[in-house]
Order: sequence, then structure tokens, then C-alpha cells
Amino acid sequence: MSDVVDPKPQIEETCKVHCVSEWQAYKACAERIKNDTTGQAHCSGQYFDFWHCVDHCAAPKIFAALK
Repeated sequence: MSDVVDPKPQIEETCKVHCVSEWQAYKACAERIKNDTTGQAHCSGQYFDFWHCVDHCAAPKIFAALK
């Protein structure tokens, strides 16, 4: 019996190319706050926007792969 391979990581990788603007927004935010000494700055919104984009692309492909 062969091992079952989870297609989700590979599908997510192929979807990341469709979310470049969200990734760039996250990286720009991270660059802006890298010297923050207060601990109050964060890029959670941009991070979640990126993963929302990836999930939106990946979900139909993942569900189509289910048997």
C-alpha cells in the first residue's frame, strides 16, 4: 500500500504566485516595522490578507482533489 500524499502544501505553493501583491504588502509592512522598539507594531492584517488570498485560490483545487 502506498503512502497517501497530502496535496494541500503543493497546491498552496502554486497559488502563492497569484497573491504577489498581498505578499509585497506584508513584506513592506515588515520592513517598515523592523526597527520598532515598542512591540506594538505588527503586520497581522497583511499576513492574514496573504493567506486569505492563498486559501481562496487553493480551496477549490483541494476539494476537487478529495476522493
